[in-house]
Amino acid sequence: MVSSDSRSDEASGARRIVRVLDSLSLLLDGSTRGQMGNASKQQIFKQWKLEVSHVLPRGADEHALGDEHDIDLDSQFPTPVLLVPPLMVRPYVYDLRPNHSFVRHLRDRGFRTYVLDFGVPDANDETLTLDHYVFTFMPAAIDAVRRHANTDRVSIVGYCMGGIFGLLYTAAYQEQAHTANLVTIGAPINFEKMGIISWAARFGQGFVDKLMDRLGNVPSIGAELGFKVMSGPRAITKWVDLANNLYDEEYVRGFDAVNTWVNDLLPYPREAFKQMVKDVVGQNKLLRRELELGGRRIDLGAIDVPLLALAGRADNIATLGSTRAVLATVGSEDKTFVEVPGGHVGVVAGSSAPREVWQRTSDWLGPRSLA
Repeated sequence: MVSSDSRSDEASGARRIVRVLDSLSLLLDGSTRGQMGNASKQQIFKQWKLEVSHVLPRGADEHALGDEHDIDLDSQFPTPVLLVPPLMVRPYVYDLRPNHSFVRHLRDRGFRTYVLDFGVPDANDETLTLDHYVFTFMPAAIDAVRRHANTDRVSIVGYCMGGIFGLLYTAAYQEQAHTANLVTIGAPINFEKMGIISWAARFGQGFVDKLMDRLGNVPSIGAELGFKVMSGPRAITKWVDLANNLYDEEYVRGFDAVNTWVNDLLPYPREAFKQMVKDVVGQNKLLRRELELGGRRIDLGAIDVPLLALAGRADNIATLGSTRAVLATVGSEDKTFVEVPGGHVGVVAGSSAPREVWQRTSDWLGPRSLA
């Protein structure tokens, strides 16, 4: 006679097998990928390849990410938020899937939320420099948000190079900048503290011009390979973790979204890459306040707006040493540096990001976005 406990164990095992098969099917059919970047948006600006989109209010058939975020849309904060992606990264990093989305979190907390898209560089964009991003693209995007939101100032939230663009724009324009608040996520400032990246840039300064003139834009596969190398053992152990969690559909969806993102990077414009290697990383001019863009010297000490800098404890690209330097570099009186769980990818898109990064960001922005 079969005991009830045995029948229960068999049923539990069968359900586990079904869940594993469902997860494998999900990975193979790519259903998660169709949800990436699909928050309802309205394009408010397009020029060159630059696009700015407004994240629309939550629809009647769309659930909030949590009850605590279910706000009265009539009580929105006056100061809008512009999310700026890094170079080489598609902006859907902020909207990986419906229930794991930074843009929806900000929207549901009452912020008028906008997303900047620099577009996909091609051979026609090889001559783009950091100057273009700081003095042409960033001002155009911010002006578009200001017009649409009918406000004078905008809070800038940027991941990695997106955060650096926010710092550079604000420092370059100083009192003419329309920056209300700055939030940087995994954004390095002291490039001497970036380990192998620092060494590689110093080593490559002498021949990067000739190499890039022959190569053109840095191909996306180069960035993807770099991510894998810098991830170290994690590039392998993540597959072990996936195998151990195949019964957990939510884990599998998260894995599929992040894995798709890091294998879907963009080319890096040739001339901007040269500047990064020689000036920003190799000679650390951003930290030393010696970086020249647009014919002027960029001094981060001129920044006086509120700043929140978030950095991953396990980030071996934008290390804690490289990111913490922002505190001593910017001139703001209201500035906060917070260590959070995660590596360079997990800090913005990992399982702890909603609590440790998104929630901290919206809580910090709230009282600073009232006027």
